[in-house]
Amino acid sequence: MSLDASTLRGQAWAAGLDPAYWYPVEYDRNIRTGQVVEVRSRHATLALFRGRDGRLAAIENHCAHRQVKLSAGRVEGCRLTCRYHGWSYDVDGRLVGVPHELFGNAFPAVRLRSYPVRVRYGLIWVFFGDTRLSDERPLPRIPEIDGEAAWPHVVIDFTVRAHPAAIVNNIMDSTHVASLHRQFRTRTLIYGKVTNCEVKGDTVTVGHDIRLDRRGLLQFLLSSLRTRHQDACYEYPYLWVAVGDVYKLWNFMLPIDARTTRVFMISCADRVKIPFTPFRAPAALLRPALGLAKRVLVKPLFEEDVWSFEAEQAGYESSERMLSLDLHPAIRPCYELTIRKWQEHLARAEA
Repeated sequence: MSLDASTLRGQAWAAGLDPAYWYPVEYDRNIRTGQVVEVRSRHATLALFRGRDGRLAAIENHCAHRQVKLSAGRVEGCRLTCRYHGWSYDVDGRLVGVPHELFGNAFPAVRLRSYPVRVRYGLIWVFFGDTRLSDERPLPRIPEIDGEAAWPHVVIDFTVRAHPAAIVNNIMDSTHVASLHRQFRTRTLIYGKVTNCEVKGDTVTVGHDIRLDRRGLLQFLLSSLRTRHQDACYEYPYLWVAVGDVYKLWNFMLPIDARTTRVFMISCADRVKIPFTPFRAPAALLRPALGLAKRVLVKPLFEEDVWSFEAEQAGYESSERMLSLDLHPAIRPCYELTIRKWQEHLARAEA
């Protein structure tokens, strides 16, 4: 097989992510009752608001009158009202109020597009595609943090100047770890051989032999590995990494535009230690222990990954037509999956 991935790389970078999936757009805690905010994505720009009944709604972010952004307006009861002339819309996007004279015209039969909204894991999710598919493609579930035996977890997000393909490349190809993560705080694992690389439906999974890097901080905060194996999976359009049966990382990408992505990361572990001891943090200390782990390990580690996302994006933009060699067996099938899913979206849109 040729190592030249230039053509696939270019096609993957030209593709978007299929809008007919659930995408996280904001933290649930950030949208108060009676508040409206703008949500920007490559798929659509929305006005996301919470009515007085606590229900969330998302509709197109423009008034049908003069196309002023509804996110500049106000929530009145369970309606969203334009700041300019006071036209009001319900949670389904229907125009339900015009406070001024109609000048002899019938009340406009207007309905802006509305989008399904759900809340899970403290995040607000929006389905940007054909709403008829929203039940067929359920919200992602993270079994490690569902139920009574939920693992402790932290959520962190970054907005990066990078196409989703750069993020997929980082997550699926762990050969970057030894070179990129060299600080005491960010050293985590030592990687051995790739043990498997499988493509099944809309997923690509790659397995690695691993062992704990004793020169890093991770060993002092989390459990010892139960197995010396890691799986990384591109479960389109989501990404997860399962490490040694004791740690799991989920990455959910929201494309903002062709070269900007907001990434929500949910990092969970089967236990969290009292730092620098062998003891599990008791319930009373779990929140401060998680806060410490987020501050001294999770955030610094992913800040280095963010650098790599943006560096690869810059490299692509400056050398788009140059030869691109890839050795890792997961990269080519990930490019192919991204391209195929985008083509399926385009075919549906044209049908």
